[in-house]
Amino acid sequence: MGPRNAACEERVIHARKLPAAPLPEILEDPGVCGAYCEDASGAPPGFASGLCRPEDEEQASALLRDTGCRPVLVQAARSSLTGGAIPRGEIVVSVERMCGISVPEPSAAGRASVRVGAGARLSDLERELAGHGLYYPPVPTFREAMLGGTVSTNAGGASSFKYGATREWVRALRVLLHNGDLLELRRGEHLFGPGETIRIRASDGAELRAPVPNHRLPPLKKISAGYHSSDPLDLVDLFVGSEGTLGLITEVTLDLVPLPPAVVSGFVFLDNAGTALHLAADLRAAAARAREEPDSTLPDVRSIEWVDARSLALLRDAAVPRRLRLHLPDAARAGVLFEVELPRPVESSEAQQAIADHLDGVSRVDGPLPELLDILLRYARLDDVELAFPGDDERLAGLRELREAVPTAVNELLARRRVASPGVVKVGGDFIVPFDRVPQMLERCTAAFEARELDYAIWGHLSDGNLHPNAIAREAGEVEAGEEALLELADAAVRAGGCPLSEHGVGRSPLKQRLLRRFVGGAALDRMREIKRGLDPAGRFSPGVLFRAD
Repeated sequence: MGPRNAACEERVIHARKLPAAPLPEILEDPGVCGAYCEDASGAPPGFASGLCRPEDEEQASALLRDTGCRPVLVQAARSSLTGGAIPRGEIVVSVERMCGISVPEPSAAGRASVRVGAGARLSDLERELAGHGLYYPPVPTFREAMLGGTVSTNAGGASSFKYGATREWVRALRVLLHNGDLLELRRGEHLFGPGETIRIRASDGAELRAPVPNHRLPPLKKISAGYHSSDPLDLVDLFVGSEGTLGLITEVTLDLVPLPPAVVSGFVFLDNAGTALHLAADLRAAAARAREEPDSTLPDVRSIEWVDARSLALLRDAAVPRRLRLHLPDAARAGVLFEVELPRPVESSEAQQAIADHLDGVSRVDGPLPELLDILLRYARLDDVELAFPGDDERLAGLRELREAVPTAVNELLARRRVASPGVVKVGGDFIVPFDRVPQMLERCTAAFEARELDYAIWGHLSDGNLHPNAIAREAGEVEAGEEALLELADAAVRAGGCPLSEHGVGRSPLKQRLLRRFVGGAALDRMREIKRGLDPAGRFSPGVLFRAD
């Protein structure tokens, strides 16, 4: 990171006007717009006054200049779990056609980088980079998400245990401001300290001013709770996680790492939650030593996922394991899904030999595989461990789908219950606490739900301490009780040194907006509103997202 900028009054960041371009079509046909009026949150659909799908940055800029003060809702893949992609009368600006991916380039700092359009899907980016032997680590479990959406929420997937969340990988941004001017930001170029003012001069000479956030954030792997605060604050980081409320991100430059030579995935089924937590602790400890010791033979675990007994029951009811040809033991009461990076390619025969060696009590295979098996089989029988080795793409995809099938099964159950009780909606949490506080947090989740006699399921990114407790309402009257439970748990997470908003953002969810206020406090929230007014004076971008519209 470079030196802090000179005195505030001497610093002005200049935005520039883009060349004139034809105004993109704004569609108003309800039949077309309807598909853009809901997202993955399960909240009721909204309505849009129009739909625009610009082909490039110039068209998007022309739209913002031409539509004056009309509000816009920037939209990516509509995978939001907080209602942030549901319009409330705005023009929907979908970035889906701004999906270019450049040829990756080396950098002087040693990391390669790539420029990516906001509408590029992560699955396409993953395939493109793999062809160059490169990898973008902070990919969330839903790989059909678009990059712009993940940047806007500072998304963090399972691999954030090793690699961190999206913010750490964003090198540069191109952002369109409320008047269509382009702001070009590179990490390290615009740094601000507490008490300073961000000043941006538009192409017409007008000046935008905003204060620097000054609230404190706990040192956690991933937080998506309004505008980022740090000392110093890099202006790039203010836009990462801003949920489309400050501008339209059109292009992102990402840092990359070499593609890991091989990855082993596994799902371990266990007889109780305590055993699962002990296994996770041992896998975390092995990963820490593997990264500290260059010649270590311990497994470099990059992710550890968790599902509880209710989640496994939902999977059984949905017949998912049978369809994926995976064994899900009837006695299992907890599941741990993990991924391990290997330092070299491994043939399937070598992996099978490592398993045979373990059973025979001999050691003819070197490297992390024998160490990994030793850890797993301290807690589970081999029959209760599903493994996918390099080259077994079908099995790897099956394990990934098994994890994603849990929230899908919850949503399907809620949809059936909604037929009898239309007010039934999903009530889900997104908490993160230090890992050593996870057992305590799980106990609190169980107590909060069971005290209210609620149906519930808990899953999440266990290696980060990131839990997703979900109240599964049987009828509309239980929704309020579920929200009360999550508010109680949010306070517990904060007391434990955590955050009640880890990776999904705040969006338009009234519950998440209450959690934001409880987490940062009223003064910090007022300052966020001041930042919003300073950089988006007409309140054009995503009104009602993060905090209620004025």
